[in-house]
Amino acid sequence: MNKRAETPFRLAANRCSRVGVLVRLCALAVMLTLFVGCSDEVPEHYREPEWLAGSIWQILEQEGDYTLFLQGAERADFRRIMEGKSILTVMAPDDAAMRDYLREHYGTDAVESLPVSELKRLIGFHILYYPFSRTMLENFRPIEGDGATDEEQMVNAGLYYKFRTRSQDAPEKVQPERMWSSALEMPVDTSGVTVDVYHQERFIPVFSPNMFITKRIDAARNYNYFFPHTEWNLTDGGFNVADAQVKEYEIIAKNGYVYPVDRVITPLLTIHDELAGNEQYSLYLSLYDAYGYYDLDETATETYGGGKVTYYKRHYLNPSFRMPDIDSEWPVANYASMDLLSKNAFSIFAPTNAAFDEFYRSYWGDEGTGYPSEVCYDSISGDAISKLLSNSIYADGVVFPDEITRGDVQNEAEHTVIRFDVDNVPQTGRRMCSNGVLYGQTILTPPAVFGSVTGPAYKYKHYSIFLKMLTASNMDQTLTSDAVNFVMLYPQNSQFEANNVWYDPETDKLKSGVPGTTTSSNLGSAAQSRYVNAHIVGLPGDAHPLPTTGLRVFRTLSTDYKLYWYVKDGRITNSLKYSTLIRYAGNMEVEKEDVYTDFHELTFRGDRWTNGHCYEYDTQRGTFLLEGSNENALYAKFIPMAYMHRNDEGTLFQGFIQLLLLADMIDEQAQTMNYMTENCIMLVPTTEAIKRAIVEGYMPYVKPTEGLTADDGDFWSKVIVPEDGSEEQNRFQHYMLEYFYPESTAPITEYPYHGFLADSGEDKNNRSGFLQSDFIPSIADISVTPSKSVFLRIYENDGEEHFMYSHSMSAHVAGNDDEPSTLVQPVPFVGDYDYLPFVFDDGCVQFLTDIFPDCWPHQ
Repeated sequence: MNKRAETPFRLAANRCSRVGVLVRLCALAVMLTLFVGCSDEVPEHYREPEWLAGSIWQILEQEGDYTLFLQGAERADFRRIMEGKSILTVMAPDDAAMRDYLREHYGTDAVESLPVSELKRLIGFHILYYPFSRTMLENFRPIEGDGATDEEQMVNAGLYYKFRTRSQDAPEKVQPERMWSSALEMPVDTSGVTVDVYHQERFIPVFSPNMFITKRIDAARNYNYFFPHTEWNLTDGGFNVADAQVKEYEIIAKNGYVYPVDRVITPLLTIHDELAGNEQYSLYLSLYDAYGYYDLDETATETYGGGKVTYYKRHYLNPSFRMPDIDSEWPVANYASMDLLSKNAFSIFAPTNAAFDEFYRSYWGDEGTGYPSEVCYDSISGDAISKLLSNSIYADGVVFPDEITRGDVQNEAEHTVIRFDVDNVPQTGRRMCSNGVLYGQTILTPPAVFGSVTGPAYKYKHYSIFLKMLTASNMDQTLTSDAVNFVMLYPQNSQFEANNVWYDPETDKLKSGVPGTTTSSNLGSAAQSRYVNAHIVGLPGDAHPLPTTGLRVFRTLSTDYKLYWYVKDGRITNSLKYSTLIRYAGNMEVEKEDVYTDFHELTFRGDRWTNGHCYEYDTQRGTFLLEGSNENALYAKFIPMAYMHRNDEGTLFQGFIQLLLLADMIDEQAQTMNYMTENCIMLVPTTEAIKRAIVEGYMPYVKPTEGLTADDGDFWSKVIVPEDGSEEQNRFQHYMLEYFYPESTAPITEYPYHGFLADSGEDKNNRSGFLQSDFIPSIADISVTPSKSVFLRIYENDGEEHFMYSHSMSAHVAGNDDEPSTLVQPVPFVGDYDYLPFVFDDGCVQFLTDIFPDCWPHQ
């Protein structure tokens, strides 16, 4: 600015040495406003010294180059407060700046040609509530105030960047599509209803070097990203006001401060108004507003309603993530919450209609997705739309391009990083707003869930039930991580419906029961999570596709118990389904091919998904469903199943359950096994093996009657067992505990299957080259001190898996596992089931080809 001699500006500046006290008083005035509220009157105890040059109005008037600004201020009824009825800060454009602006925006240089309402909006945007010194505008401290320590001034320096102005839109009447029902505690549709909406004053942004230092980004680049026609040359402090440069700082008046600026500052709009004013964002805004509703604005009603008008305000409600109220001028209703009002803001990354169209065609327009090939967002599920919106929102402040490029900005739903090329945003799409910032994007950047292993749920309509389960499980953040690779299976809607799980559009709920029936119950979130977890495998290292030859076992993410996939020669099942291979009366016809089904890879643009592989399964029948629990199984637990079918001839387990009954170890009312208080690895000799051992005389504690044969119809009534209550029966019961190994004390993390030692990272080898496990203790006898158990060791070799027992007191083997004190010949698994465990809610079952000798330490 050219210096002029003896102008009121210069006279005021020359008196700065006399007004240090006023600077402190002006800072105090900000605190006083918390008590005077919205009144324009200056408190009696705030009176300016007589030696000041004059009021803000007088200083501008005497300068002589602010005629148009003052004319506008007078017509807008701001003269009274500028003359001294309020304490203010004014950003003053001179006549040349006013004239240029009026001609460009209104086609006139006559202030009187503008409506009063427009002048209130325009001139008011240059008039700030309260007096702010240069220091305060450079680094406003709304909490600590003028007494902030050096350390406190470093915290969030420059981030309290918004200041309340006198610019305000008039109240308006709107016809809301939805309003909040207090009775129902939810939004409801409305018809023919009109409500009054009160608009609060705008906030104006002030950008100082402190802001960019705190954010650790380049000031000039990031400021000029939004304001390319304004030079950033604040090397010695100072600030810019929106897109205006300050020509002179801290001119002190009797009622505040004047800051001459180099241009008229266009009143900033809310993000919502920016979107609404540009047709190319109409689709985005309609999707966003679908979550909006109007609710009573108690503050505005009480403060401005005067007992005659009830005001309403638009809010946004999304059950999955926070959606900011982009239609509100203020982030909070309380004018005294200056820390929140000055710092809180929103950042919106809104795709244009063309960007939405292009994304639809490239994602949902593919053949086989189940969606129309031509753009039709009405056909897309609400869950998918919600995820798209979540990637366009950052509700925790205004963000600049360098912060986005650096990866600081996270999605509101999964908290994954929002990434896009900030330089691809056209200049017309870079909008600083009164309540935040808008990036108008010509390319829609989908959230990570659309390209990760969760992608098929969003891309294909026939997975919509599974998508709802994914949403309910809150697994999205986990499944979009790049730190782990995943394999996911996708069941189609028809597979769920064939198993009595269906979606009810009337209630927007998943149901359990016959599809379409009113008696079906809601499927709970826990059950939905179990389905989801049962269809996911997490893999360390690189994600390899499912094998199409050989046999592999994969542990799912199920948290309730160990649940596995069994993949054999290009077909798949899980351990719950596999357990139905155990035959009993009424279930004698099931074969291996019945429990396996086909699977086919789902690719993303011809390749794997970003963090793994996805597959659909049972594509030929569409009825086979891999359950996530035994909730729908006829028998959830092995012991009750065996007990219920204890008399079924020809089952693998009849001999074992009969031994437990003969040993008096079954609570027949509860259908449980005594001593079994938790899930166990159960080693079950087949009925054939048990009968053979009894007939041949080597079954401990059970003797055959003379002439007994294995095919005798009354076999179990013709054996001799110890008398009830005898010491011999006690030994018999302890012997039977050798077949039960509690999970909590097992040093292995998986149920035994061929390859589990290698999968678990075991590298222990015995002298014969077998892989071997650590010793696994059986159910213990805790009635003695020290407690007694037997110990199991598992060996694997050459495609076969065996048990070897080392029986002794636990102390005998604790320090020398490789040289057990007692070695017994290994007992092979039954190989007919590929050495795969049968999994139940009470543990797992592996069948053995022979019995164990009695190795219990009875002495």
